[in-house]
Amino acid sequence: MKTFKSFLKLPGGGETKRCFYPFKLDTYGCGCSNNCSYCYAKSVLYFRKLWDSENPRPADFIEIEKVFINHFDKKKKTKFSELLNARIPVRLGGMTDCFSNVEKKNKNTLRLLRVLKKYNYPYLILTKNALIADDEYAEALDKDLAYIQFTITTPYDDISKLYEEGANTTSERLVALKKLSDLGFYTAVRINPLFPMYKDGHYSKGVKSDKFRYFEFDLVRRCVEAGAKTIIAGFVRLSSWNIKWIKEKTGEDLTWLFDKTTKASNQALHFSTEEKRYYYERIREECKKWGDAEFSVCYDGDDAYEEFKYLWANKDDCCNGKGKIKGFVNAYDFMSKEFIK
Repeated sequence: MKTFKSFLKLPGGGETKRCFYPFKLDTYGCGCSNNCSYCYAKSVLYFRKLWDSENPRPADFIEIEKVFINHFDKKKKTKFSELLNARIPVRLGGMTDCFSNVEKKNKNTLRLLRVLKKYNYPYLILTKNALIADDEYAEALDKDLAYIQFTITTPYDDISKLYEEGANTTSERLVALKKLSDLGFYTAVRINPLFPMYKDGHYSKGVKSDKFRYFEFDLVRRCVEAGAKTIIAGFVRLSSWNIKWIKEKTGEDLTWLFDKTTKASNQALHFSTEEKRYYYERIREECKKWGDAEFSVCYDGDDAYEEFKYLWANKDDCCNGKGKIKGFVNAYDFMSKEFIK
């Protein structure tokens, strides 16, 4: 079996410039059994023939463990030494869900959690799968180190199975979220991508539109009641590949939702800033309405990054992990290339 070689990375481009936690550690790569039709990673890797949803490549766990042994035990200097010294949290599941089907037989992620606990190293998890809440994983997780983020984009199980075919349903994710929250882990829900309910301009300009069945604001209530302490939203952006895959799955061409004059430089379809503002502000109000959950906006493209900072619960951390999890002390400073506390 081929292995995934580039499991530890600090990517370039807008992600590193705008993200507080861009330091990625992927236990699997080159595919993901979730096989989400809107997936950014898939759209980047598919045309390069580096995407196999049925057989993601596991990283060589010996090599993963060696990163921590070499740095913390043997004191060897590497290109990641500065990040590791500062204990910048690693992000698990950035390109391939580390709790997808391949984990059930390979156990790379389970072994990694034990290594991270051994070295007292903080980590942020992104997942759409309930496996993370199985007892052996819950035992391996560390409340002082783990920030667990479930991606939940729709309240409808049939929609989640259609767009996120290999992942657990929304209902299954909410059960897992509730279990981990009740165990005392700090949890968040990422409504990312946030799909619109109507055509661009419906709320901001009064554009008449049929309703698109995907997202509902009541999803916020369900997430908060399941124990999510933070809700993080980020509006959908669709490449031509995503449009094609969604149409193949659903029979619907989603370009009708977008104002085609509102595009990014890469030609992906974006919603207008003012329309996104309505959704973000409404979700923030729903967080207040249903409990004590805080709200933030994930990276929303270079053009709108500064525009929505006023909505962040923590202006020094759009993921809202600092001050919530004991191990989340430092974040990556994308401006000065130094670390902030």
